[in-house]
Amino acid sequence: MLSQTAIYAMRALSYMAARQNGRPIQSHTIADEMQIPKNFLSKILHRLVRAGIIQSLRGTHGGFRLAKSPKKIKLREVIDLFMNLDSYRQCFLGLHECDGSCRAHHKWEPIRQGLEQLLDYTTIDEL
Repeated sequence: MLSQTAIYAMRALSYMAARQNGRPIQSHTIADEMQIPKNFLSKILHRLVRAGIIQSLRGTHGGFRLAKSPKKIKLREVIDLFMNLDSYRQCFLGLHECDGSCRAHHKWEPIRQGLEQLLDYTTIDEL
């Protein structure tokens, strides 16, 4: 359901959140511990920096750390950086105008709403 990039981003952030002591973590440590390809992780981390979710610190003791509390980083904020979830918000049958009359709509709607709630109300510290 989620893109591999989004999954890797959440893995990296959850690793950083679990080791939230103010000290930066080097990307190779995150990559090794979370089994993420190093080059791929580098691109993910830089995107998270640009979004203000994490900070990058240079130098001998540099690395990456969360820019804010993991309790304030919602899954949607992360997922939206790496994938477009519009297809999950649309009609199950892909119709442009959905009147909700098909049987699939009534089964799909609770799933769609559950996904929206998961993304909107779950934070990185809960992973």
